[in-house]
Formats: sequence, structure tokens, C-alpha cells
Amino acid sequence: MEKRRHALLLAYDGGAFRGFQRQPGMPTVQEALETALRPLGLTGRLDVAARTDAGVHALGQVVTFWARGAPEGAALRAAVNAATPPALLCVEAARVHPSTHARASARSRCYAYLVGTPVPEVLAGRAWSLPDERAFPGLAEPRLDAGAVAAALRLAVGEHDFAGFARPGEQRDTVRTLLSAQVIPAEGQPLWAVVLRGRGFLRAMVRNLVGTAVAAGLGLLPPERISEILARPARYRGVRAPAWGLTLQGVEYEPPLFP
Repeated sequence: MEKRRHALLLAYDGGAFRGFQRQPGMPTVQEALETALRPLGLTGRLDVAARTDAGVHALGQVVTFWARGAPEGAALRAAVNAATPPALLCVEAARVHPSTHARASARSRCYAYLVGTPVPEVLAGRAWSLPDERAFPGLAEPRLDAGAVAAALRLAVGEHDFAGFARPGEQRDTVRTLLSAQVIPAEGQPLWAVVLRGRGFLRAMVRNLVGTAVAAGLGLLPPERISEILARPARYRGVRAPAWGLTLQGVEYEPPLFP
């Protein structure tokens, strides 16, 4: 039976999983997918565009894999959704070129981080609600200056060594390119979306960048702190934004995997 290459576009609630990557004895997106795909002919391993951490959500995650005899297109999507938990949804499925790789073929990735002062109750578990005594002790009535948040993040746009914003023990190659950074307000709400688009991201990089920028927006440090960390990378000791406010919005390919 012919072995074929497939891609899935996924959305999931990160609160239901301990991250994407398989961990013994813990619910992960990888485990749920592999359990669903093995009866459909999965051979080898799943390749993933971004290994999201525990609690991080996704609207546009992509995986690629080889399978023998698996259904294609809408039939594959339906089969995956029938065998995975409710917190995980296959949005699209497609047969792709044999050389397509979810991570290596990606042109860019886009993350969105929601933060509010405070956030509406409907977004509980999906946005960072301030005040946050853990992150900013004693700050009872925070006023977030979105302009200062944006000014801080603009300093990170471009190619830099982001070792200072990475998780300790990150791989040696810590140079990444941040293509754009936006702070988008919600109309009529004290809520903002921080949208970061880049060629690739280190583990914890987005959350550490957002944490530093939000601290600048609260007036607790100057926006230039981001430049200082980039210039003299060391172990990050600032505020790490909580995982539940972060969502992988999408991954770009050329040509698109899901026309």
C-alpha cells in the first residue's frame, strides 16, 4: 500500500493539555493525535510547526506525517475529529508534497497574546488579566499604556540573538528574526492583542517579550529594557506572561498547504 504525506490544520484549548509534545503519564496534543492516527495508517512520527507549551492555545497549528491507506481531505478530517477529545479540533486536512515538513517548510509563524485591565469574564483562561499580584506585587489599579508596550516591542523587531528571552538551556542557535509586532486594542474594552510574527521563536520567547513589554506599559521599567536584554543576553529574570494568554494564530507556507 502506498505511503502518502498528509498535513492537518489544528485548533486546541491549551488548558486541556500539558503542551504539544508527548510526556509520560500526561495528556498532550501529540499523544491524542497519534492515538487517533495510528488506526488510520500513521507511520513514523508527527512533525509539528510549533511545540506549544502547557496551557498555550492554538487556532492554526500544523502537523505533517506519513500514512499508509489513510483517507484524504474531508474524510481524514472527520476521522481525526471522531477519535480526538473535544478540546482538539482538526480544521483542515490535505495530502501534501512528499518534501513538505510542518516546521522546516514554514515561512513564518504568528502568535497573539491577550492582556486586559481586567479582561472580560468570557475570556477567563484565554487572556492575562491585570492586576496580577504574582507578576506585579502591590499594583492594585494598573493603567496600561499600549503605546509604551508597542514601543518596547518595536525594539525587538528584526534579526537578533534572543538568548536573553529564551528558556534556560535553550539550544545554541538563539538568533531569530521577528518580522513584526503589533498592539491592537479591542473597541470599547480595556483589552489588547499583542501580535508577533516571526520566522521562528525560541521556547518562552514570546511570553518573556510580552512580560517585559507589559511591565514597560505599566511604567515599571523603560521600553529600552528590551534593547538592553538583547545587547547583553543572560538568563531572563523579568516577568514571564502566563501561558493561558498565548495563542498560536497561524503558520504561513508558500504555496499554502490548505488552499
